[in-house]
Amino acid sequence: MKVGLVLQARNGSTRFPKKMSADLMGRKVLEWVLLRAGRAKVDEFILATSSLEEDKELAQTAESYGWRVIRGDAFDVLSRYAKAVEEFSLDYVVRITGDCPLVDHRLIEFALSEALKKGADYTVFTGIINGFDVEVIKGGWLLKANRLARLPSEREHVSPYVRKSKRTKKLFLKYHEEDLSHIHLSLDYPEDLVVIQRLLRELGSEDFTYEDVLRLVRQKPELLKREKEVLPNEGYIKSLQEDREFIKGLKGKPLKLEESLKHLERAKRLIPNCSQTFSKSYLQFSVGASPLFVEEGRGAYLKDLDGNLYLDYTMGLGACVLGYAFEPVLKEVKKQLDKGSVFTLPHRLEVELAEILTQIIPCAQMVRFGKNGSDVTSAAVRLARAYTGRDMVACCGYHGWQDWYIGTTTRNKGVPQEVSKLTLTFEYNNIQSLERLFDEYPDRIACVIIEPVGVEEPKGDFLQRVKELAHKHGALLVFDEVVTGFRFALGGAQEYFGVEPDLACFGKAMGNGMPISAIVGRREIMELFEEVFFSFTFGGETASIASAIATIKYMREHDVIPQLWERGQRLLDGVKKLVEEKELEDLVVVKGYPVRFVVDFLGEDALKLKTLFQQECAKRGILFSGSHNISFSHTEQDIQKTLEVYDQVLDIAKYAYEYKMVEELLEGRVLEP
Repeated sequence: MKVGLVLQARNGSTRFPKKMSADLMGRKVLEWVLLRAGRAKVDEFILATSSLEEDKELAQTAESYGWRVIRGDAFDVLSRYAKAVEEFSLDYVVRITGDCPLVDHRLIEFALSEALKKGADYTVFTGIINGFDVEVIKGGWLLKANRLARLPSEREHVSPYVRKSKRTKKLFLKYHEEDLSHIHLSLDYPEDLVVIQRLLRELGSEDFTYEDVLRLVRQKPELLKREKEVLPNEGYIKSLQEDREFIKGLKGKPLKLEESLKHLERAKRLIPNCSQTFSKSYLQFSVGASPLFVEEGRGAYLKDLDGNLYLDYTMGLGACVLGYAFEPVLKEVKKQLDKGSVFTLPHRLEVELAEILTQIIPCAQMVRFGKNGSDVTSAAVRLARAYTGRDMVACCGYHGWQDWYIGTTTRNKGVPQEVSKLTLTFEYNNIQSLERLFDEYPDRIACVIIEPVGVEEPKGDFLQRVKELAHKHGALLVFDEVVTGFRFALGGAQEYFGVEPDLACFGKAMGNGMPISAIVGRREIMELFEEVFFSFTFGGETASIASAIATIKYMREHDVIPQLWERGQRLLDGVKKLVEEKELEDLVVVKGYPVRFVVDFLGEDALKLKTLFQQECAKRGILFSGSHNISFSHTEQDIQKTLEVYDQVLDIAKYAYEYKMVEELLEGRVLEP
């Protein structure tokens, strides 16, 4: 193990220019520090000064005392310390500053001994006289700080990053019970030099102790009198203000969004909520800071009405698994449109797609088509009620806008209370919550409908136990695979987890952006559609069916699913690493699987932080909603770009929260839940 004492000093102080070269009782100030600190029992003595010409004499003085010298940036003091750690292979660094000419090597040795004994990453005295400051820092932490610290205060004052870290083992040493930090004996102003000279004359010896100084100032407090009162920590306070200006400067250039805002006003007059889909509305994108309407999409990119281009991960709420306007699929859609899309009779493509689905989805023996996920989840509930002769439904997850489900949520306006009462909810990964429903409503529950997985992983055999419990009580099991289908596996989450339901609902990715959904299941249940009415004009619309056939064919032939997992894993791992590295676990949560995960914010300022993150990502060319639905069109370059942008914007969010600047940095409307 190697310990280095690193002394930072330079002559460029604005409060006391050339103070290191100032005369103090016949010696330069720097010489007092070199002489007194140089008695400490360490392996290396290093002066870390600037590369400026005015500090050349400091380097020469240190070398004349046998000290090593590191020179670097005048204001980036942290980089000088990191350079010392690297050049001299230091395991521990004792940090002292040139403005402490009274420094006591005994305090240095005591702090070092305690740090080594306790295995501390960061050690500092608390309550001692200002002017005897000593910090002991592990070399590895200084290197990490040099790599990750960005704020001016962190670069100039060396230890703030390490001190603020939640992962450092800190040791705060109380050398005495009384807090004497108000006694100012560091050299910041010319007036300080006068006070220190008085003390040295009284002490009469060069080799005095901290206790000698303490005894003296208690006996003769008049020695501390100065013409000008000193503002404690003035330099650090100033750098904190510089931090705030630095944080403001991290913001990107505001986007040109005039056309989006004009279009919003048009939409407000004509379209309730200004969108056909809640998740796409202006409530979920910051008005004034993010795009609100799209002109076109290609691959993994969207272009807004103002011509701004964005890398997108929401991908049409997960529908565009191959990418926007994906040419091999578009080609088949256009070919079918030339032949017509809606006819008086069923089209042969309906049978072709049904055959494909029964080949790849484990539970699929028969198939019916819809246009949205809500169509087929509602069909599944009606079918289950008809099959079992029961009315009640147990659900877990999101299942669309229809009365039977939305009546269980806060968005239940317009749903009769009697309808809402027929649907019960239970908690994911809590089998007891489902058992209680069956106990409370015996022989009344027609089906258990559940999203087999959202962003929370099923624990143990939870899904299998749900199936067994449903069947034990005479209910059907329905998997809502509108989101998971053609993403976790071609056959959906039921294939991925190996649990086969009675019925399953698919949509979104199945048609790569074209409106199509499907309910599939066991033959004896599905045959009831001969009696259960499930019929609409566009159920067999052929452009969407052609799109689904082309999408599935492409995914099978090009082994798309494994590539989604592989690319998604790199993105997911990268985002998690950034959150961990920046110690943002209390503010940012990353949940889900490589093929579909979310990044969300926590705490009272969650929505404001999410708004700020969205705002700054948009400026850097990424449309952020929180959802990350990886697509086949996302490239390695896209993932790398995303991680670089998130690296920058997570810093903005972190600093904005730390300095209570979140609202100050917002340029648009705060998002709604």
